[in-house]
Amino acid sequence: MHDYKSFLVVLTILFFNITAQGGWIITEVSKDNSGNNNVQTTFIQDNFIRHETLSSMAIIDLDSKTITIIFSQFKVYWSGTIEDLKRSSIEAYDMQMEEFLVGLTDSSAKELKTIYAETRQKLFDTSINNRVSNIDIYNTREYTRILDFNCLKYNIIVDNILRESVWHTDEVKPYNDINIENMISLMNQMESISGNNFSQTPDYRSLLATGMLLRTSEYQGDIVVNEKEVTNISEVGIPLNFFYPPDGYTEATFYEILNLMSALEK
Repeated sequence: MHDYKSFLVVLTILFFNITAQGGWIITEVSKDNSGNNNVQTTFIQDNFIRHETLSSMAIIDLDSKTITIIFSQFKVYWSGTIEDLKRSSIEAYDMQMEEFLVGLTDSSAKELKTIYAETRQKLFDTSINNRVSNIDIYNTREYTRILDFNCLKYNIIVDNILRESVWHTDEVKPYNDINIENMISLMNQMESISGNNFSQTPDYRSLLATGMLLRTSEYQGDIVVNEKEVTNISEVGIPLNFFYPPDGYTEATFYEILNLMSALEK
């Protein structure tokens, strides 16, 4: 059913693309070492990027450096900068903690506060990820063909440990006409949270600016823990209203969205 809905979305774009040109639709399949599969479709037009999976949707405006997260099950959305995202997440987290503490004994409240404080630091204190790693992007000189494009394999070595392998092509450039500097800036801000700072290296930026990555393998030790591969690339104009929240959706705070999620689980 999801594949059929995705097909209808693509058809709609194809039939109503009179006013926009030069956009892209990219489908990527990821698989982890537990056998879980995920399909992500990315839509690119001008300086807008829209990511869709079966359970989530996010829209990025590179001109304003804002991200909009759509919650289709509740017909609401959240919108703001990455800093707004961090701040709103912390505020919602803290308010939720205060609610959990109501009615607890002093000893139970103290124990819960300790757990929350430790978790909060891991989630939101980006200073713990500020250590500078030694990152080397190594050209293996190994070529393969993906989607009929020639791809060159690069290994990403972090502190002398293989972390990723990527297959890059310069034969298709869907990000060529967007503000690549703003895109990398947003990636850097997000990666300051996760501790993954590959894109902050000049060599990695060059890969993004000169083509695209068609395959990625992520490693833990000698084990591939996640694989991503682009399975389709189409160039087509996309109406710009496709990059705004759907009609009938209302803006909400993270705290309100958390409450909606909690009510759904009851």
